[in-house]
Amino acid sequence: MKRALKHQRSRTRAPAVWVWAACAFIVLLPGVAAAGTNVYFEPSQAMLLAPGEECELSLRVGACDDSIASYQLYLSFDPGVVELVSVEEGSLYVESGFMTWFIEEEEYPGFWHFFDTVFGAGTCVLPPGELLHLTFRAVDYGQTEARMDTIRMTDVRRDPLPVDSFENGWIFVVPATGVPDDAVVEPRIGRIAPNPFTGETRIQYSVPTSSAGWTVEIFSASGRCVSVFDLPLGVLDGEIEWDGRSREGYELPSSVYYVRLTGESGESLSRVVKLR
Repeated sequence: MKRALKHQRSRTRAPAVWVWAACAFIVLLPGVAAAGTNVYFEPSQAMLLAPGEECELSLRVGACDDSIASYQLYLSFDPGVVELVSVEEGSLYVESGFMTWFIEEEEYPGFWHFFDTVFGAGTCVLPPGELLHLTFRAVDYGQTEARMDTIRMTDVRRDPLPVDSFENGWIFVVPATGVPDDAVVEPRIGRIAPNPFTGETRIQYSVPTSSAGWTVEIFSASGRCVSVFDLPLGVLDGEIEWDGRSREGYELPSSVYYVRLTGESGESLSRVVKLR
């Protein structure tokens, strides 16, 4: 049974089935690249929540050489881990000055359909900017990907606009640490570059103390630890190099990998994409 969230803004709407009659699209599934735009979630780091806590994810499009008239997104996540509690039309459309047609529907638990377009010949929005704003609430312990199963876009001429790359979001639901926010400086995974990478990548980190026990672990999408780095004593801000291999020295396949910095006073999570 389909469910639609209530919006604070009043926008022109229509049944989703009319979308296919209104515009022509090109389908881009994960793993297929073409010259065009970049779509990603912000914050880029994995979100770390305790049950009952909420987080916001902003779906954004990067700068590109063309303008955008519409996008269509099918998004999935594990409804046993998080629930989607609110949806807002992205500021790129809200602030465009044009009439917009925005749709959000829950096709089934954990699988949502979103569509947005501007009306009128020659109308468009100009990237970069926000396409969609989502608020999730943690339901139970676990981890889930906010996965863009399908993303379609059109340009100002209503012609298909290829998507060059996209980055899914991640949410981890873990027990609360019970440590006051101001008790320690939190450990942090910093910039990971290049990301995506083919040969090797550098992972920056910061830790609040120089004591022993800090490690950086790399996990596969299935949750298996594939590589571990013990951080040196006395280094509060540093970086490590990862060549995309397992701890046994085997070349790992193209995939999303998760980076976890852990130690005596906390942890930090991020992700990196490996291409072969």
